[in-house]
Formats: sequence, structure tokens, C-alpha cells
Amino acid sequence: MLHHESKTNNANSPEMKKDFYIQQLLRIGVYKYVGKQLYELSMNELQEVYIEYYISNKDLIS
Repeated sequence: MLHHESKTNNANSPEMKKDFYIQQLLRIGVYKYVGKQLYELSMNELQEVYIEYYISNKDLIS
């Protein structure tokens, strides 16, 4: 049970959120932004890139 609880807490960790954004951007073909690899970007930068590419181009993705 303790293992499950700690695993649940890790799902909301900043690293997991960052991984989510990176995976979603890779899924739509975004590998770099402003000359940086996605993993080099801060969480704020990743969110901005996600909004710019994923949400703004929603019609192109579906």
C-alpha cells in the first residue's frame, strides 16, 4: 500500500508533468524550440510551446 501511495504522489510531480508535455510535443513532431532540445526547456517554456503548437493547431492534429 505504501508503494502505491508514493507512486500516486510521483504522478503529480513536476518531472512527470514535464515528461507529459515533452511526450505530447514529440507526438506532433516538435523536437526543438528556439535552438533548444525539449528537455532543456523550463516547465513554463514547455507549457508555452505546448499551447502554441498543440492547442493552436488543434484542427491540424485531429
